Amino acid sequence: MFKPIFTITPELNSQIAEIERLKTIVDRAIILPELEVQLRFRATVEAVHSSTSIEGNPLSEAQVQKVLQGKAITASDYAIVEILNYKRALDWINKKADQKNQLTTKDILELHRIVTDKLLSKEKSGHWRPGDVFVVNEVDGKEIIQFTGPEAQRVPKLVDSFLKWASSQENSSFHPVLLVGLIHYIFVSIHPFSDGNGRTTRLLTSYYLKTSGYDFRGSLSLDSFYLQHRLEYYQALSQGKTFDERMSADLTPFLEFFAKGFLEVATNLSQYIKVGKVIGDNNKPIRLDSDELALLDFVYQFGEITIQEAVAILSLPKRTVQRRLMELVEKNILTTQGQGPATRYVLKRQKLRHS
Repeated sequence: MFKPIFTITPELNSQIAEIERLKTIVDRAIILPELEVQLRFRATVEAVHSSTSIEGNPLSEAQVQKVLQGKAITASDYAIVEILNYKRALDWINKKADQKNQLTTKDILELHRIVTDKLLSKEKSGHWRPGDVFVVNEVDGKEIIQFTGPEAQRVPKLVDSFLKWASSQENSSFHPVLLVGLIHYIFVSIHPFSDGNGRTTRLLTSYYLKTSGYDFRGSLSLDSFYLQHRLEYYQALSQGKTFDERMSADLTPFLEFFAKGFLEVATNLSQYIKVGKVIGDNNKPIRLDSDELALLDFVYQFGEITIQEAVAILSLPKRTVQRRLMELVEKNILTTQGQGPATRYVLKRQKLRHS
């Protein structure tokens, strides 16, 4: 099992206290359903754009948004496939998180396969790396090895130990932000794949934030902070030149960086939250469950949803899905267009009443 070394500094303590304050505000806010789906989609676009940009994807955030909305853009097939893969992977980990099952090594391999599908050879996509791996940076025109991953034969056991450690009750004393920061650091240090380690690590970070209840209603994207502070991100990770050195190093600098980024993103998000109440016909606040938000996420992304699309999203019987859609219509959140099999559901604007 891993035994990370770090210190809860006054700065870390202060950062976590402020994160908790912001989390309480966001959790308690009863906001417009339309605003909530906008924030979730905004976070998705930021995550997809930022995480792939870190790895060199040339698409702008506006282009990424168009790709996710099914619109055509002029770009290489590779760049577009990388974007679509990352969105599929995000959807996959969100479903996994909702199922509340512990991740397995098989899940990690499947996640990597989704991320790298059609980007790596079949021998590398969804498979542990067969040999050594090095992280190389160019300094003054010369390539310098910054980090050497653990030997390939150690990888399967290390990942298995990592997953057991991540779900261990021994970690219950760690604040979730610190635990997820450690999860990020340890997994990327294992560097289990020939390529795609960074993207897989950031997706796992999102998964553990969601399962620990710290994804701020699905509207938090830390990847944008990593992109904006890329050099500082790499420096914070570089606490040793080998895996074993990293595991025995003082991880306080990385955790301070991680918490700093978390706080910055959470602060920005809180500025978008309009604290107020969406009042229904019964004069009570409207609250939405995960199925309703999943349907609204799709409507905001593509402008409308059909019953067939809703069935595919929720994996529920058609009759049940029809009832869920009509509940959103009755709540005055969606409205229908067309009739019969051609019926489409679109967003309907709500009125915000401040308390």
